[in-house]
Amino acid sequence: MTNAPPVPEQILAVALHSYNAGRLAEAEQACQHLLALLPHHPAAHQLLAMLALQREQLAQARQHILHSLAPRPDHVPSLLIAGKVAAAEGDAATALAYFDSAARHQPDMSQAHFHRGNSLSALGRHQEAIQALRQAVALAPEAMEAVLNLGTALREQGELSAARAAFEKAVALRPDVAEAWFNLGLARQDLHDAHGAAEAFAQALHLRPDYADAALNLGVALQEARRLDDALQAYRTALRLQPQWYGRIAHALSAGSTGQIWLDTRQLEQTLRG
Repeated sequence: MTNAPPVPEQILAVALHSYNAGRLAEAEQACQHLLALLPHHPAAHQLLAMLALQREQLAQARQHILHSLAPRPDHVPSLLIAGKVAAAEGDAATALAYFDSAARHQPDMSQAHFHRGNSLSALGRHQEAIQALRQAVALAPEAMEAVLNLGTALREQGELSAARAAFEKAVALRPDVAEAWFNLGLARQDLHDAHGAAEAFAQALHLRPDYADAALNLGVALQEARRLDDALQAYRTALRLQPQWYGRIAHALSAGSTGQIWLDTRQLEQTLRG
């Protein structure tokens, strides 16, 4: 007595289990096996599109997700993948069309509004982006990335107090994310809170010791807070990480009411380079 060959549902279950376990090669092999039996199987094409997108094989990802959508054009997970592929290809308008469709079919899905907001930002439609990202956050208040992107959109539109509040929420949700602290520092700096900005930049640099932009902005904030010795130390860190920034740092040190005039540029360079 011979064993019966696996049915498509079993092959798909193997593919999904392998994918969720991180065994991507096995997942791809199972999907290809399934397509050999059923060339138009939408779930197999969907999973292959996800795998190709992760590998940045965008042409393959687009081909598979279009096959997935052909028999089920309203399938929200596939619409999201199609939008992500288009966004990765730099086609924000096409991405937005897919994300709009996903949001229409599942208006309570935070992720659809999140991606809509990102696409709208890429298209320069900033107020609509803010609205979409606010919807995403309202539906998933713990989604740190949506909160962070909302803060960025608000800051770009000059809504500085709201941006600062969003970034403060982001660091409360994920205090281990250096980018969130860095953006909080920028918002505080915009609002002329030099001490608060320095605190945020310092935390970003603590979390990512190679974060050159955080070191540079920390120096500026400390200088604005009239803590010149500490500012010099931050600038030294920035210069060590980015040696080509000497001119920018020298300019920052001599600019504004908190700067210093260095008559001997060799002494300045020696001070910065330690």
